[in-house]
Amino acid sequence: MTAQVDVRIPLDGKAFRRAMGLFPTGVTLITRGSGAAAEVITANSVVSVSLDPIMVLVGVRADGRIRPRIDAAGSFAINVLSAEQQDLSATFGRRERPRGHDAALLLGDAVDGAGNVLVDGAVFGLECQVDIAHRAGDHVLFLARVVAVHMGEADKSPLVFHRGGYASVA
Repeated sequence: MTAQVDVRIPLDGKAFRRAMGLFPTGVTLITRGSGAAAEVITANSVVSVSLDPIMVLVGVRADGRIRPRIDAAGSFAINVLSAEQQDLSATFGRRERPRGHDAALLLGDAVDGAGNVLVDGAVFGLECQVDIAHRAGDHVLFLARVVAVHMGEADKSPLVFHRGGYASVA
């Protein structure tokens, strides 16, 4: 049996980010609205919470453009990206990302029942209705009920983020 070495490093945002980068996560696009009202962000803080009722948790920046739109509408969609959609993740992960019609053109014409863009070519999408919004540091956590699953390219590998870069799962 190999002994583990406990190496403590000073805790700050950079160290925490580096440590969390060792934890692989799926990559999603969170969408609110469609057409001229489309707002989209790349997110990997998405957690399956409950099966009864079916719920998820999503974290978005408190000062971000999408947060007040989710607050106002009470809904959003989670789109799980395929390994082939790395460019979309990068595009919507920037501060100066497309919005409105420019964003919608990149993502396709499909919308969920609440009017949120569903990403063409995604592995799947979840249509979500906000149950609770909770401020947590520099983010807002949205606990939401999943009201529909939209299956997309389920046979494709999902896009994964690990060690500061993109990866995929076979």
